[in-house]
Amino acid sequence: MKSFFVTLVFSFFLFHAQSQTDSIKNNSKIADTANAAKIIVIRETGHIGSAVNLSILVDKINYCKIRNNRYTEFFAEPGTHVFYAKTWDQANVSEKLGLNIPLEAGKTYYLTAHIKPRFMSTDIFLEEVTYNTARPLMEKYKLDACR
Repeated sequence: MKSFFVTLVFSFFLFHAQSQTDSIKNNSKIADTANAAKIIVIRETGHIGSAVNLSILVDKINYCKIRNNRYTEFFAEPGTHVFYAKTWDQANVSEKLGLNIPLEAGKTYYLTAHIKPRFMSTDIFLEEVTYNTARPLMEKYKLDACR
């Protein structure tokens, strides 16, 4: 019985570690960054969901992860894209929570992540902000490598 309990606990930790390190198709490695848009995502979500990394998706493709009280930078191709944020345990993202932004080459776009608790669920979404709003947050938080 003791070995069964040890196996059960070990399996739980193994499954938990695997689920936190889900794979990401890192499309942020764009060779010609001069002809791309720079995206800066700032995550300041307080205590709600602070222990869980958020995945940033562009057109439902994982670009990178970001921890709480951090910001990250990556590049995206010009054109209209839909940005999403989600946790590792969400299978799909809601269309209504997508942020539709037309990107122009050479410009920088600032996004902030928000987590809004609801009854029996949580909404995670991104919002576009200005440089004047983003600057003090970027000075306050650490740069998180796009993972």
